[in-house]
Amino acid sequence: MAEDINSFIFIMAAGTISGLSLVSFSIFVQKDWKGFRGKNGLPIRIVLGGMGLLVLIMSHFFWVDFPNYITGDYRTLEGVPSEVEYFPPSGKTGESLFVTVEGVRLPLNPVPEVSEEEAEGRYFVIKYFPYSSWIVDYEIE
Repeated sequence: MAEDINSFIFIMAAGTISGLSLVSFSIFVQKDWKGFRGKNGLPIRIVLGGMGLLVLIMSHFFWVDFPNYITGDYRTLEGVPSEVEYFPPSGKTGESLFVTVEGVRLPLNPVPEVSEEEAEGRYFVIKYFPYSSWIVDYEIE
C-alpha cells in the first residue's frame, strides 16, 4: 500500500498555512519589532517573504490535484518499468525506489519487498495524482 492518502490533505494544508504565515509575518509585523535588525528589518522581511512564497509555490501542486482527490480521479500507469533505481538508506534518508513507467518517474513509498532486479521484470499498476506526483496506491504483479 502506498502512502496514506490523508497525508495528502495534511501536507497541502500545512504548506499553505505556513506559506501564508511567513508572507503575512514579513508584511504586517511592526517595523520597530525587536526581532528585526537593519533598516526597518528589510533583509529579514525579504528572506521570510521569499521563503513563504517558495512554500506557497510548492503547495500549489497539491491544490491543483485537490479536485482529483475529492472525485477520486487518479491517473493510472500500467506496465513493466523501463527503469528501476534503488537507493539504499544513507545517513538521515531512508531507502527509496524509483520506477519509470510510460516515461513517468515516480518514487514508491514504502519501498516494496522486491529487489531491484526482480522489479525490473514485474508488471506495475500505479495510481497517482499527476501534478504533485503523489502516489495513491500501487501494486506489483
